[in-house]
Amino acid sequence: MNMQINIKNDEARMLADEITKRTGETITEAVIIALKQRLKKLTLEERLARIDQLTTDISSRLEEPWKSMDHGDLLYDENGMPA
Repeated sequence: MNMQINIKNDEARMLADEITKRTGETITEAVIIALKQRLKKLTLEERLARIDQLTTDISSRLEEPWKSMDHGDLLYDENGMPA
């Protein structure tokens, strides 16, 4: 099945043409690569946002002395050696 996407924007077309000229890819290949890269970036941004949300939630539940404790206090003794 042959599907079509029409680019009806001069800037989009100019960018696509520049990429194909530099890479030797077809416009279809260039569009697929660009869309995959954008999707990967969005997925990463979503994951990072979820991690940020979780860490904010976790930190809001901590009580003293854990809330203000430096992580090094948990990992090292008073001589700087691993605990």
